[in-house]
Amino acid sequence: MGNDPMKLINEFFQSRPKRTLLDSIDDAFRKNSTFTASFLVDVKETSEHFKILAELPGVPKEDINVEIQGDDVIIHVKEQQHQNRRIGGVKSVSLPHYVLRKNMKAMYKHGLLEIQLDKKKPKKIEIE
Repeated sequence: MGNDPMKLINEFFQSRPKRTLLDSIDDAFRKNSTFTASFLVDVKETSEHFKILAELPGVPKEDINVEIQGDDVIIHVKEQQHQNRRIGGVKSVSLPHYVLRKNMKAMYKHGLLEIQLDKKKPKKIEIE
């Protein structure tokens, strides 16, 4: 039998192209800016607030859109070139159950977007 399946499988993995299917999928998502975001997002919590910070150096305020969809805060940034890097895309941050979905504040200063949401106040339980 000339076509030994194990031999064919081994040859496939040894001669496999350096570019994998996952690389191709990544490229497809990179081309479509709605799936990739080229900016950093960080989450910080204090006792009263849940904060989302996005680094957007050189991005005009009017090119940034922030909204709440269900349990996610969505940050849309219109794609643009800044110095040697492209900035833009969409990032989503899931909100924990203890964060209020109303009274969201967004401030943008010196290339840093800060989104602040209030946390639910813990309920004090009276001990009898």
